[in-house]
Amino acid sequence: MALRQLLIYSGAAVLARHLSLFSLPVKTLRDVSALILIVVLTTLVSAAVAIFVLKYLASVPSEELLTLFLSYWIGDLGGVLMFMVAATLFIDVYEGHHVYRGDVFERRVVWPLMLLLLIALTVAVYFMVTGVEGMVGRVGYLILLPVAWAATVYGMRFALLTSLIVNLSAVSVYLLLDLDNYPVVDFQLLFVVTVIMALILGASLEEREQARFDASHDPLTRVMNRRAFFNYGNALFERARRHNRDLALLMVDLDYFKLVNDTWGHKSGDQVLMAVAECCRHACRQTDLHARLGGEEFVLLLDDADAEQSAVVAERLREAIEKVIVPLTSHTLTASIGISQLNQATRSLEDMLSQADKALYAAKADGRNNYKVFSKLAST
Repeated sequence: MALRQLLIYSGAAVLARHLSLFSLPVKTLRDVSALILIVVLTTLVSAAVAIFVLKYLASVPSEELLTLFLSYWIGDLGGVLMFMVAATLFIDVYEGHHVYRGDVFERRVVWPLMLLLLIALTVAVYFMVTGVEGMVGRVGYLILLPVAWAATVYGMRFALLTSLIVNLSAVSVYLLLDLDNYPVVDFQLLFVVTVIMALILGASLEEREQARFDASHDPLTRVMNRRAFFNYGNALFERARRHNRDLALLMVDLDYFKLVNDTWGHKSGDQVLMAVAECCRHACRQTDLHARLGGEEFVLLLDDADAEQSAVVAERLREAIEKVIVPLTSHTLTASIGISQLNQATRSLEDMLSQADKALYAAKADGRNNYKVFSKLAST
């Protein structure tokens, strides 16, 4: 039987990889649907082969074949899904927790984990108190609720972890109690349903999070786009003005960037823009904003930063961009930066942007690869 499983599942894995039917870790409903379909069909074939062997080589009575077929199929299905869950979680951890968006491991993890432990304890205590008789048929599927909660609120990874924990809690109780009437098939089916629910609901949340991210971020550099910058920037501007806090805006424009595209191609230009976006990201704190306004223009909005602090950031950013090298060349870049500050006369974020733009043009007129402050221009 082990040889049967090895041959059939290895063959299915090779075929799925060759045809690129889905990718790991699964993140979309398309990938989840393809994965579930492949697993179901493969386990059906595996169970059918096992029944064929039993019927013709072990002379198993015909009336027992259907029960054995269901037992083999559900058992294989549960085992394969458990392996897929483990593989998905392993790959995600290996990737450094950057694969899935918006799940619990990127937020405060203590409270959800406490709830998860409480769920596991409740499942274990309930099973110990009520016993086995009729349990799965009556209320066993209540353990689907924490899986649905985890998937819809915290995402794929936590949902898969929840499905493993709630099922292992139930199984552990029966193993520890050494009960003779342990409903193996029932709990294997329950495990299958919870994992499939975790995959489907988790992928649904992943797609919603991805759509929300795509709507507010530049597709190339993965930093905020112009619309998102104004949405978040206006809120930061109003908060700074209301609480009389400093606020600085840096407008960044790459010098002679058109030369990069014309000489080395747009692919090299795209890689340069991604590198510059990374420089902007490193220049910001968590409370700051950075975005690509379009073309080779980037903007940084520095929360609670006075003129001196914003000048330090601008110089550090200028030096970082100066180290960016066009791929496969020795050519480096420079950037010109304009700085504006929030003051009593500033009425809107658009005013700050306009002032920084004027300072930027002054920096370009002064030879490029430098920064200018609007307030100093206005006073001269």
